[in-house]
Amino acid sequence: MVDEVEMKGRHVLVVEDELLILLEIEDTLSNLGAEVVGPASHVDAALHLATEASLDAAILDVNIKGGNTFAVADVLAERGIPFVFCTGYSAWVIEERHRDRPRLTKPYTAKELERQVLHLLPGLSR
Repeated sequence: MVDEVEMKGRHVLVVEDELLILLEIEDTLSNLGAEVVGPASHVDAALHLATEASLDAAILDVNIKGGNTFAVADVLAERGIPFVFCTGYSAWVIEERHRDRPRLTKPYTAKELERQVLHLLPGLSR
């Protein structure tokens, strides 16, 4: 596992509306030493954070209250912030412009999430 010091000060936006999954994500990020931004469970809140917050990476559930997170992904991509989609659906649900983005298929393990987050953040040991 990566040393917690390497993740200290890293800000990760979490967009998720399922409480149990959210708690697992927060626990995983906390164990890595990262700071959770949000979490956001509605599209409008996610868009605000994606636009205004200081971020190093993001974890996006594809479908949340208020719709999908593709507009959030657009903002993050424009800002150059890496992100991963999390979904229980097949790749076809991802809009074409984002199909090359990393994706975690639900259900995923904390270890898989950890690997993906570390992969998103350049310069971290894996």
